[in-house]
Amino acid sequence: MFDIDLLTHRYLEDRDNLSVRELDALIAALRADPELAGRLRDQLLLDDLLAQKLTLDRRNFVAQVEQRIADLNRGQTEISRQTADLRSMAASERMGPGLARWRWTGLMLALSLVLIVGSSILAVRLLVPHAPAIATVTDVIGTVAIEQNGESEAAEKDGALEAGQRIVVSRGASIALKYEDGTELKIKGDSAVTMGSEKPEAIKQIRIERGEIVANIKPQLAGAMRFTTPHAVAVAPMSLLRLVVTDESTQLDVSEGKVQLNRIADTRTIPVAANESGMASRDTLGFRALTWPDRRDGLAYLFSPLESAKEENKPLTVVRNPETRSLRVTPLEPHGAASLLESRWFYELNGGYLKSTDAGPDIFKTSRGGSELTLEAVFSPASMEQTGPARIVSLATEDDEPDFALDQDGSDFMFCLKTDSKTAAPSPPRVTINTPDTPLHLTMTYRNGELIAYRDGMEIARSEDLLGSLATWRPGPLTVGADASGERSWRGIMEALALYNRCLEPGEVARNARNYRLLAGRGM
Repeated sequence: MFDIDLLTHRYLEDRDNLSVRELDALIAALRADPELAGRLRDQLLLDDLLAQKLTLDRRNFVAQVEQRIADLNRGQTEISRQTADLRSMAASERMGPGLARWRWTGLMLALSLVLIVGSSILAVRLLVPHAPAIATVTDVIGTVAIEQNGESEAAEKDGALEAGQRIVVSRGASIALKYEDGTELKIKGDSAVTMGSEKPEAIKQIRIERGEIVANIKPQLAGAMRFTTPHAVAVAPMSLLRLVVTDESTQLDVSEGKVQLNRIADTRTIPVAANESGMASRDTLGFRALTWPDRRDGLAYLFSPLESAKEENKPLTVVRNPETRSLRVTPLEPHGAASLLESRWFYELNGGYLKSTDAGPDIFKTSRGGSELTLEAVFSPASMEQTGPARIVSLATEDDEPDFALDQDGSDFMFCLKTDSKTAAPSPPRVTINTPDTPLHLTMTYRNGELIAYRDGMEIARSEDLLGSLATWRPGPLTVGADASGERSWRGIMEALALYNRCLEPGEVARNARNYRLLAGRGM
């Protein structure tokens, strides 16, 4: 048996002092006792011989340090692997005493060099001055990376952002930022955005490679913020805006204020005011006012508080004439405790309901026989605990065989749709609303074999059990807040309804939800 403490002391005194057997015994002891290996390492770090071997004029020193840095960038796993390889060589090879001692010394030098270089890198990172923080991360959802100088790290709440940093947001994720002046940015999924630049006067310049960004810009004492995309530059003083950047175009939606949209290709400019949308590409530049719905092709029925019927102080209620294919005004009559809130043009239902016997037959004729449908409804339940199923909206006969119906049962919402499928009809899919923030903006889309539920433009549920066309529909009135006979009453506020005889695509569902929020003054 060897005295390991004595072997260690002798090794530190003279690297050539140990025999091959003694060196093997020391290596085995170091493997079995990490604490002992650590103490030996610390002694070697202080050794004059090691210091001499690491002088800056040592041959290939810079190259070796660069290799160590590369190893550190690959992470601790790579360093551990290399260390294990060196230890394995030292333990397994049986060579002459001189060569074995050289292997062991090389092992310790490699370990020490890694530690010294790692410490140096840490010291450099701590001592090199960082650019001043320009914004603070207030929220992170999902995977968001902060990139700078070839390095990447995960974004964290309360972290500071510096000029020149690139933010990469994964699909479905988002990050929220706040400047000292109160300006707020939200960068949504599948986006790449670079913050400011090294110039102090350009910290409020944002470069958007792709994706979506929402900005609530406070008064800018040093000049308007600038958002640069591959197609345009949006110059934004105090305003509330949204930018969506794809390979083909840049879309600018303005909710508050006025923003200049400058096309890069020819420096043409348009002013985009509140409730307007501008579009720039490499070939075009233009703008149009926001509307809800965004498109009206396939629209079978619309109740909208955002527009008024001609010469009437009422919200717009229109239905598509199945013969002329044009939209015509149609009445929506209140029954019982149902009243119009004229200040907002919403209907408040307290046990009463709304009914349109005039619209029902036209909706039936326009939709029957098709194989697609979309229902879009904006409403606020009086309670998320009201017993049900309480009928929110339906097209149904008096014996309550609905062509379609949206019901509430506590915090669950169900949508049923009649089709001509020969298979047994599945039970209506239930959507549970865990966050009762109101109003709810629910959209249900159907095409053969695909029923999808959206909330605020985002998919929340999907069913592939429902098949068939709408050929078995029967005519009946459109009813809101009860069934066709006035039973199964629902309490709450109905804001808006839209019914389509086509299946809206996810992008259009999202645009409709966004446009409604903007036009209703609820931000982005």
